Amino acid sequence: MIYFNNEKIDIKKFPNGEALIHSGDLNIKDNNEIKVKFENNEDITNLIFLKGHLDELRVKCSLVLPYMPYSRMDRTEGLTVFTLKYLCKLINSLDFENVTIYEPHSEVSVALIDRVKVVNMSKKLTEQLMEELNDENVYLVYPDAGASKRYAHQIAYEKILTANKERDFKTGFINKLEINGDVKSKNFKAIIVDDLCSKGGTFELTASKLKDMGAGEIYLVVTHCEDTIFEGKLLDSDLITGIYTTNSILSKEHKKIKVYEI
Repeated sequence: MIYFNNEKIDIKKFPNGEALIHSGDLNIKDNNEIKVKFENNEDITNLIFLKGHLDELRVKCSLVLPYMPYSRMDRTEGLTVFTLKYLCKLINSLDFENVTIYEPHSEVSVALIDRVKVVNMSKKLTEQLMEELNDENVYLVYPDAGASKRYAHQIAYEKILTANKERDFKTGFINKLEINGDVKSKNFKAIIVDDLCSKGGTFELTASKLKDMGAGEIYLVVTHCEDTIFEGKLLDSDLITGIYTTNSILSKEHKKIKVYEI
């Protein structure tokens, strides 16, 4: 899905599936912005078409990516293709004034894209939730070493718990998870902080461990939440009190999920 200056681009299709893009309603301004809410590869193709059209009109614009596509494939493994690298090269070739990425899943994209800006959205969501809770007995929980490394220097806070997990890379399942750190009292509140949630298995296991430690309320903060969360068990359990996320990926609703617009 593509937006130009916050207005959705009208994209129809020919009978064979090729894109038919109407440009007559483009609201061109002095400062222009294309936003891509990535749903599938068609969005990348349509981005190329739209940017090419704007170039012919000599209209400069910036690019906003609420979620950076192909962030999971940020290295080569065996014979797999380094797709993130080539998408970044494509974005650079389109020559945007600047590119804004919300909470990149991989820092590789930040290194590869020219004139890039990063919005640390999970930090903002966490700090806002902490203000809403207004409770001193709150612990931030980083579910793995990657999250700990990322958010330890972003969020200035002392009450931190960090999880270590052992994953079976053949099956993808977590064999073991332990939480490091001490809590001073029972019935504390916990906020699990990360960048992305798929089915939520890691967070379900982390929340279960926190309950064993005496947690009363447990919240999950992630910038990106995939619709696959509805295929997992997290929403049906009583482990998580609420989930705070954005509309970068998520397209469904649930009473436990609070969605912030990007």
